[in-house]
Amino acid sequence: MAKNEFVEVAKVHEISDGKMKHIEVEGKEVLLANIDGKFYAMSDRCGHMNALLSMGNLKGNTVTCPFHGASFDVTTGKKLSEPILTPPQNMEPLPQTWQKFFENVGQLMSHIKTLDQIVYETRVDEDSIKIKI
Repeated sequence: MAKNEFVEVAKVHEISDGKMKHIEVEGKEVLLANIDGKFYAMSDRCGHMNALLSMGNLKGNTVTCPFHGASFDVTTGKKLSEPILTPPQNMEPLPQTWQKFFENVGQLMSHIKTLDQIVYETRVDEDSIKIKI
């Protein structure tokens, strides 16, 4: 397939309004989202810990990563918030050995960069959703 060509990746009826779908095309993992009847496509792997963003939550045009809560604007790919690396305050305390382990993991993970997501140009032809890879 030639570069800069639109590739059919899904049908309009497959993604309801406010929902997402994971697809793989030409070796890329892509999140497709339907926001108010308009379709958007961006990289489906969070740069922080490689989680599938399509397994997270979509509220409006914001997708939240299921691992550590980084959030992204599906329409632009822009990172909206950093990952959350500390446990919630209302969580039961962990045993001391686990606390030390997770403290160490948190320090290691704090150096991982979470960047904006790659977005793909999207268009709809009749019932076909197409993206430019």
